[in-house]
Amino acid sequence: MFDFFSARRPSTLASQAMIATSHPLSTAAGLDILSTGGNAVDAAIAAVAVQCVVDPLMTGIGGDCFALYAPKDGPVKALNGSGRAPAAATVEALKAAGLTDEIPQTSPHAVTIPGAISAWCLLHKDHGSLPLDRHFARAIHYAENGYVVTPRVAQDWAANAASVGKDPHAAALFLPNGTAPKAGEHHAQPLLADRLRDIATKGAAGFYEGETAAKMAAHLQSLGGLHTEEDFNKGIDQAHWVDPISTPYGGYDVVECPPNGQGLAALVILRILSKFD
Repeated sequence: MFDFFSARRPSTLASQAMIATSHPLSTAAGLDILSTGGNAVDAAIAAVAVQCVVDPLMTGIGGDCFALYAPKDGPVKALNGSGRAPAAATVEALKAAGLTDEIPQTSPHAVTIPGAISAWCLLHKDHGSLPLDRHFARAIHYAENGYVVTPRVAQDWAANAASVGKDPHAAALFLPNGTAPKAGEHHAQPLLADRLRDIATKGAAGFYEGETAAKMAAHLQSLGGLHTEEDFNKGIDQAHWVDPISTPYGGYDVVECPPNGQGLAALVILRILSKFD
């Protein structure tokens, strides 16, 4: 029998659908979509859009996206929405920029053309069932009007404050009054609300084309990056479907996205564990 007085949480049971994220507002956004007739893809997009607002240390529209899609009938599909390097970022160009052993995390050369929005829009086009703007309603609301910082987010925020503080633009947004927000404090990102509106109304073009793309390219160039507006324009179609990889374990086929994702490591671990009882 489960000990309900322990610190552990009991199992969650459901008959039709279930959603889990690392933030209650993200989970609520996805559950709202499911309860109003949306499918799993609709719910996932709504949830991750909110996550980009309320848990900015973990994900964002400037990041990447990997996904597994399991239809009712047919094989599992893998989506690779990882970012690509600028066309001019050749080995010779990077060496000429003084990079010989590694690319530092804070270098503009560590920034790829973000793949997340391309992946979200491809997922929605191929398997979504609700209008795209419906998915972003809650995320836009929290970005514009603010949200309450949770204890775990506050902890991660404080741990990364020194890195954020090195960039004046990031510091102005993420270190109000010079410090990371504490648990229970209110934080808003109105500029992010504008970007999410662009995506909600224009799709991937709202991010990879026009003023937003031009500003991203110009800022990265000002830091020494090799990014061009054309690189961002081509980012619209960079997400693509690929065949997943899998391994049997415990009577199940465990499926992961293939490299360049990190899923291979999980399958290797399971193969090792399969040699033990």
